Amino acid sequence: MRRGELWTVIPPDHPKPRPAVILSVDSWNAFAPDVLLVPLTSREGPSRPAVRAQGLRRPSYAKCGALSALPKTRLKQRIGKVDAATLAAISLEIRRLLAL
Repeated sequence: MRRGELWTVIPPDHPKPRPAVILSVDSWNAFAPDVLLVPLTSREGPSRPAVRAQGLRRPSYAKCGALSALPKTRLKQRIGKVDAATLAAISLEIRRLLAL
């Protein structure tokens, strides 16, 4: 599990798998029991940068306001990786939302 990868995940409050982008750094991902991620949605909106990558079936957007930690056991399948520009756009929006 590496920063920028797309995975299908099972969120605690949602019964079916959803795509998400891993945002936590690789050194954390290697040893921690959880990862930080941003879920994807098919709905455009504020604080939702576009995400295009192989493995996604439809146009998707990162729900930056839903940044969360999730146990690695809830990650099901790697479906791809976002490019550097997409990861930068998501990171910028997260920093903006957290006033960093």
